[in-house]
Amino acid sequence: MPSSAAKPPTRRDLLLAGTGLAALAGACHSQPPTPPGTRVPFAALPLGERVTVEHEGGPVEVVRTSTNVTARSLLCSHTGCNVRWDAASSNYLCLCHEGRFNAQGQAIAGFPTRPLREVRTLLLPDAVILLNDSAPTASWRGGWPSRQREAPG
Repeated sequence: MPSSAAKPPTRRDLLLAGTGLAALAGACHSQPPTPPGTRVPFAALPLGERVTVEHEGGPVEVVRTSTNVTARSLLCSHTGCNVRWDAASSNYLCLCHEGRFNAQGQAIAGFPTRPLREVRTLLLPDAVILLNDSAPTASWRGGWPSRQREAPG
């Protein structure tokens, strides 16, 4: 007659159960992955100053205010020449074909007809991420703070 007593778990059974529990605990407490892009620490972005960083092979200007962070490409929308901020006129200037853009990046004179390209940003507690053009956004919604979140002071 077969024995009805349960066999005690083997060492192997305990190890497999422990591994499964550890994996489950890790999945519950893991952070969402950081999206692809250029990470710029807030410490490198003084309030109100225009900071140029390299992003996806080109220059991008990042400006941090008390409520937001904006980023725009510093490549002219006409032929891709570098533009620079001219504080005296409060405009971006492209010296290749005398293009001018206002402080919001809108084309206002010269050959360019399109604005400077805005770069999508994602605010983290200690940094901003300049999102790559290829980075999807819908799958990250809810996983990270929105662009409109207040930037740390």
